[in-house]
Amino acid sequence: MALRRMMLLENPSSYVRLVESTMPEVEFLAEVSKRTGCGLLLDVNNVFVSAKNNGTTPLFFLDSFPLDRVREIHLGGHHEETDEAGVPLLIDDHGSPVANTVWTFYEHVINRAGPIATLIEWDNDIPD
Repeated sequence: MALRRMMLLENPSSYVRLVESTMPEVEFLAEVSKRTGCGLLLDVNNVFVSAKNNGTTPLFFLDSFPLDRVREIHLGGHHEETDEAGVPLLIDDHGSPVANTVWTFYEHVINRAGPIATLIEWDNDIPD
């Protein structure tokens, strides 16, 4: 631990599904955390965005997530666009309010894990 700080690995937003993936994302994050000793940063908005974009279930991801390794939670906003085929695509934008659905998933996590330090990300399009 050269930095004398625990590093946290965050689950990213995803916009495409990886066909060749051999390990579910939650399993990968848990294994990296276990092998390295790093903690996890659970971004609930990223879970929602990824699930909507890839046709998966946010609750399955959250219920599989190793909450005992989570040291911080992030919440943020997103907006909806459409891709070239006209299919809705959510974009994690850090510039809009946290959606009610994301708050509901956050409540679900806190009910399971107890209180965890939480940050609301709002990095651009900051209101007056």
